[in-house]
Amino acid sequence: MAKEVVKKDYKALSYEELSQISRDDHQEDTRQYDKQQNALCLVMIGAITLICGILFLILSFVRRYNQMAGIDTGSLQFIVSMVCFGAAVILLSIGLVRFFIAFGVRRQLKQEIIEVAVVKRDLMAKEM
Repeated sequence: MAKEVVKKDYKALSYEELSQISRDDHQEDTRQYDKQQNALCLVMIGAITLICGILFLILSFVRRYNQMAGIDTGSLQFIVSMVCFGAAVILLSIGLVRFFIAFGVRRQLKQEIIEVAVVKRDLMAKEM
């Protein structure tokens, strides 16, 4: 089911009410921007953890007679690599979900800020 976008009628509001809505929208936009930045930090930490997991997986390979014999699943390196992979999946998924949610909210807020600015401009033009 698609989310319905409710168009607000700002033309019935006073200039002060429009200014307050604009201030609130700008503050919320700043909060959503901060959430996006925090989400990107989670993504970067997840990527670093993924790289560590790959490195530990490479370290878990066993050599016999100077030939690669396979992965030693009982070694500490393999266990650390699996823990790193699990943490990377969790961090990357949480970070990406939070980023795209904040991105969508910011898009809606920017549209509302533009609509309020147009109504404020028209209201000022009528007063002159």
